[in-house]
Amino acid sequence: MDIKKIPRRAFLDTCVVNFILEYSDQIHDNWPLPQDVNTRTSEDIHALRKIFIAGSRGGIQFAVSPFTYSEIAGTQDSGKLSHLHTWFQELWQYWRSVVDSYNDLPNFIEADDIRVQLLISEYARVLPDLSDRILLCDALVYRCDLFCTRDWNTILKHRKELSGLPIKFVTPSEFWALIQPFAFL
Repeated sequence: MDIKKIPRRAFLDTCVVNFILEYSDQIHDNWPLPQDVNTRTSEDIHALRKIFIAGSRGGIQFAVSPFTYSEIAGTQDSGKLSHLHTWFQELWQYWRSVVDSYNDLPNFIEADDIRVQLLISEYARVLPDLSDRILLCDALVYRCDLFCTRDWNTILKHRKELSGLPIKFVTPSEFWALIQPFAFL
């Protein structure tokens, strides 16, 4: 096993942040799954549970961006928005502490210059939604190994075109499959 292959930093797409909140009891407290979940959802819930357990021991960093909050702020359900706001603040404080602790990461001001250059690149243009392009740029700016998403319609279907980038696009289940061989080291 090549320990250098372990992803060290994963960007959580906004849909994954929402998903983690929606299924937080099942992911963090191992509650039974709701009866109406499909196979893909079930697999991603189980994967995220295992990722967080292994990640806490293995030092995997989970990144979010200021733009993640912009997307969250568009939530129409005020009750859900309140919970998302609290959950995002937790993630944001954690991620800011990571950025502040690592000399290899640009600060948030320096990141803007890099982000602009990436936004005008040919690679980013393959994604139809500007919001997805911005999140991708943030993941690249912060040198994430993985972009974890459940967005099959606008991100995952473009993996082949994005394969030249130094980041891998994965679902939570695929993320778990990547780290599972190393989870118990």
